[in-house]
Amino acid sequence: MPAYQQINEKMIEVKLNNEEIFAKKGAMISYQGNVAFSRSFLGGQGVQGLAERAVTNEGYALMSAKGTGSVYYAQGGLFVTIVPVRGETLYVESDNVLAFDARLTPGTMFLGNQGGVSGLVRGAATGQGLFTTTLQGTGEVAILSDGNAIGLPVTNEVPVFVDPQAYIGHTGQLSSSIVTDLNWKTFVGQASGESYQVKFSGQGTVYIQASER
Repeated sequence: MPAYQQINEKMIEVKLNNEEIFAKKGAMISYQGNVAFSRSFLGGQGVQGLAERAVTNEGYALMSAKGTGSVYYAQGGLFVTIVPVRGETLYVESDNVLAFDARLTPGTMFLGNQGGVSGLVRGAATGQGLFTTTLQGTGEVAILSDGNAIGLPVTNEVPVFVDPQAYIGHTGQLSSSIVTDLNWKTFVGQASGESYQVKFSGQGTVYIQASER
């Protein structure tokens, strides 16, 4: 399996042994060894996936790297975090995906299928659309963030409230709902009008940015 190594906060190295990895176009900054690159696409499979990507712009160009050697990835000076996915699904905003290996199956999820109406409201509140990217299976995903990403555990006893613009993705059996009557920014004068928080409950992990986009 590809070996991911954090070089520093903004760069990773992926070691390939006759394996394949997908990364955002333009994110490869250096490589060593016998590695071939080709263009690919991220998104759901088949006609439905193509239609979703056309409507939501969730599909974007990726570069496939296949062979034996080391490939170095970074993007725009953003911070990089390696997220392990172990027989589950990672829901993540497409803009935050830097790289993932071919063991994972990419797809597109309609947010309305997660938490019903609340999923639709989250898309409207964040302006990020009603679809999000899914990566399912066992492997690693490198995600981008504005500042260091933080993984917050969610339990049935301890839900997590997230500012929508700080949300990157999540794993586990989580449900979401919108809270509109309380937001810390309302009290410190940094926001006007109605503010939103997303409440996550269940069992899993929510990944957030250390600063807002």
